[in-house]
Amino acid sequence: MPTSGYATIRYEDYNGEVSTVSVRSDTLTAVNFDGENTALVSLMDAIAGITLGLRTGFDIGNRTKTVLGPASDTDAQRERKWLVQYHDGVTLKRYTLEIPCADLAQLDENDRENANIGDAGVVDAFISAFQAHALTPDGNTPIVDEITHVGRNV
Repeated sequence: MPTSGYATIRYEDYNGEVSTVSVRSDTLTAVNFDGENTALVSLMDAIAGITLGLRTGFDIGNRTKTVLGPASDTDAQRERKWLVQYHDGVTLKRYTLEIPCADLAQLDENDRENANIGDAGVVDAFISAFQAHALTPDGNTPIVDEITHVGRNV
């Protein structure tokens, strides 16, 4: 189970377009967290010396690959996606999320474009987990409106 740390730093240009710089780092632990954070601040300061963009934020964490190898199901294709449409429970702003490798067996037989919502099955389990764990960009609880199958070129 290989694990590595990462840092992703976001920059905004003069036109408001966002770009990122991602670097791998040592796996973050309680023992090395402060040192890694100090090193990241030094890296961000060094990047500021050679760029003109405005640093607008960063993310740090660990990425763990728990299984090695490709999916065994030939229908597991990253271009088949679920488009999750949801809104902020407070501001009512609308947002979307794409999930790759959609299981088309979860399509509603009565509404062939959308996932089967309201049958107490795996789709409803996803909605419950998403609404319990995720936050909208405004920091509020998301409310799922619809889940649609879409094809995307990646």
